Parts: sequence; structure tokens; C-alpha cells
Amino acid sequence: MSKNKFIVVFFIICSLQISCGFNLRKPISVNYESYSIIGDKSAITQNIKRQFSYGAIVEEKNGNGELVIEILENNFTKRILSLAGNGQVGEFELIQTLSYRIKSKDKWSDARKLEAIREYTFDPALYNAAAAEESILKDTMIEQISRSIINEINNLDK
Repeated sequence: MSKNKFIVVFFIICSLQISCGFNLRKPISVNYESYSIIGDKSAITQNIKRQFSYGAIVEEKNGNGELVIEILENNFTKRILSLAGNGQVGEFELIQTLSYRIKSKDKWSDARKLEAIREYTFDPALYNAAAAEESILKDTMIEQISRSIINEINNLDK
């Protein structure tokens, strides 16, 4: 009897997982065989290159790819958001801005600007934890901006 219950529970779990819409992230599918990224060598650029490598799109180092992404400006800013009563920093705000344009079919797009903002509470007694949290937040900002650029490239021809 317990084996039958296991089989029933197993099929219920499988059907719930299938019905929830879960599927693995697929590599990007764009109509380009090569790409170039010029103007920047930051973590955002590395993240975009990694996404293209999953789709087997070749990088042209000299800027002559079918698709060219030109990074015009890449800035990271850390600002004090609030102070505690004793004058110590209470919160920080992290701002990552990226200005870029895309060349597709020998035509440049207008310059576009992306911005990612994160806030976190700072406690000087927990400096290592705050530094680790800041690092994680920076990584999520980079992921968000690079994903936005990839989504735009996916929608260029649509």
C-alpha cells in the first residue's frame, strides 16, 4: 500500500511542477552570427559575452561583428541615503548607470540609458556582512542591466 501512495504522490508532484510553468532558461536566440562590444571591459561586458557564448555567437574583437554594442558611459555611484542619530551612516544607495547604443544592419540606434538602483542598511558593527551584501547587490545590478540589453537585442528584429 505504501508503494502505491508513493507513486500517487510522485505523480501529483510531477503534475504540479509541470503545470506551474517552470522551464529552464534557454540560450538567447538572435539572428546574428557575430557580435562586438566596444568602449568597455567591465563586468557588464563580461556578462553579455557569457550570454552570447551560450548561444554560440562568435565575438569579433575588431568591432566588425554583425551586431555591435558600443558602451558610451558606465558609472557606479555609492551615496549616503540616511544618517543615524549619532551621525553614523544608516543606509547607502548604489546606482549603476549604463549608456549604450547598438549597431544592427549598418544602422546605429539612438543612445539608450539603463539604471539600476539598490539600497541597503549599514551597521558599522557588522562591516563584513555589509560589504558582502554590497557585493551581492552590485552583482544583481550588473545582471539586471546585462539582461535588459540582451532582451532589447532579442526584440530588435520584431
